[in-house]
Amino acid sequence: MGDGARRARVRSETAPEVRRPGPVALALRPFGYLMVGLVWTALSAVVLALGPGVLAFLVWSDVTGALGEVELLTGGVAEALHRPGELIAILIVLPVLALLWGAGVLWMLPCASLPLMLLSFTFVGRSLRPSYAGDALSFTTWGARGSTMGVTLTQVSLSLQPVVRSRWTDTLMRFYLEGWAVSLRSMIAALPAGFGWLAAVLATMEDLPAPLRVLLAVAAAGLVGWSAVLLRRRWLARFHGGSTGRTERRVTDLSADERRRRRRDLEKRRAARLSGR
Repeated sequence: MGDGARRARVRSETAPEVRRPGPVALALRPFGYLMVGLVWTALSAVVLALGPGVLAFLVWSDVTGALGEVELLTGGVAEALHRPGELIAILIVLPVLALLWGAGVLWMLPCASLPLMLLSFTFVGRSLRPSYAGDALSFTTWGARGSTMGVTLTQVSLSLQPVVRSRWTDTLMRFYLEGWAVSLRSMIAALPAGFGWLAAVLATMEDLPAPLRVLLAVAAAGLVGWSAVLLRRRWLARFHGGSTGRTERRVTDLSADERRRRRRDLEKRRAARLSGR
């Protein structure tokens, strides 16, 4: 599953010391990771249902006309747009919904659930390979209070981190961080997608004029595209240093090769400054 079997394996620097599992643990861990993967699959399905799922359901009901209840609901919202008092209330609620759906349902929650599902199934595959039998497959670290998603009185456990890194698991872990290591900039970048989701929902309302529905659909696509561009810039800045060559990752989060490259770059810049005096 994208593990790159022929590539040299790289052990995570933050992983604990080698822990050789016993025969019972080796026999049971495929089932353990499978159960964990199924749990995260169910949670991911709920998250996807709240975002794209709701929109797909409304579009389906609009096209087929099969659900009168949905038509009554959307029609009621459309009628509310013509009443000043209710219109003001809707305008007040819209930014809150955009934040919840854009930053939360469409970005952070998928990033907090889908990578864990895929990591679990990756470990199921690894647990069936004898070459991985000599060590643990994953480990857990603890995030400081307030540094991770969720409200808790204690530290949050960040589990299912791979002991052996690969390009596949590195990509999943970056999405993992976007979901669990709360980033205000990522939340702001996802905000237009929330407005786009709301515009797409309004575009399914039959009581609205057809030209307005088309404009709402176009606006929805544009807003989602805008968020995609902003999130890509945020991704590059966070994990690749962006166009400025700087990175927001802490030195302790870098691999040994990355730290050596950073040190060489700093030494070159220092030498250039000294020679320019």
